[in-house]
Amino acid sequence: MTVPSLPLVITATPTLFKADESLDIPAIRAHLKWLQAKGVDALFPAGTTGEFPSLTNDERIQILDLALEVFPADSVYLHVGAATARQAEDLVRRAVEHGATRLAAITPFFQPAPENQVVEYYRRLVSAAGTAQVFAYLFEERTTTVSNASILARLIEVGVAGVKLSGETDASVQTYLDAAPEGFTVFSGNDVSFGWLVEAGGHGIISGVSSAYPEPFVNLRDALIAGDADQIALWQPRVKAAVAAVNGGSLTHLKDAIASRGFEASPVRSAVASASTAELDVINALGSSYNES
Repeated sequence: MTVPSLPLVITATPTLFKADESLDIPAIRAHLKWLQAKGVDALFPAGTTGEFPSLTNDERIQILDLALEVFPADSVYLHVGAATARQAEDLVRRAVEHGATRLAAITPFFQPAPENQVVEYYRRLVSAAGTAQVFAYLFEERTTTVSNASILARLIEVGVAGVKLSGETDASVQTYLDAAPEGFTVFSGNDVSFGWLVEAGGHGIISGVSSAYPEPFVNLRDALIAGDADQIALWQPRVKAAVAAVNGGSLTHLKDAIASRGFEASPVRSAVASASTAELDVINALGSSYNES
């Protein structure tokens, strides 16, 4: 099993829409090319940040096609998770047909799934994926499905290649790192803990905030690789500032931040609160500072 090079900045991309909430294909393509030019390592499209519950299967495949135009297949982790294994299997098969080699799937959701059913869900997705790798996406806060680090052994048995952990504390992530055998990948969705994660043995961050502000994450990555303590000390607070500016990765705040970087404004399909005037001032100021640098 191939473990990704360390450490990775994987950008969880918001799905950009036109004013009528249809996919804005030119804007999505331009945004992905911009992220590539900014130096992010990989993409995590159609996930939580991508508003996947609001997307049709066809739209998720369209987003995959756009991602594969810009990034190589081993740098695109398409999110194929669904409330049921049946829907997720369909997405897996279609994604593989379109060239996907790395897939991520959130646990079953809405109904809290017992561990046996979670393991069976991933067994079915791994079977449908053929030679493509499947990564489990564990996010108890959003799914109501409980997953403890002890599940890793069972996920490995059915062929899961790694996990993305969201909504977990550093201490909780550490329990997964302790339980993960050599060759098993552990990603975190906690943007502000990128530096800690790498030092603790994790493989990289899957960051929604880097979709708007890639610079602090890319620079922190480079500092971590170089072991440059001064640069780490410089860029870690800037990562925290970026996360704070977009209210921890709120969909509306992220899209406002992307607009501040020179892209057309995109509506949000999900029913979430808009940024306040004061928050927009912070977002636009931070965007301007990076645009001018």
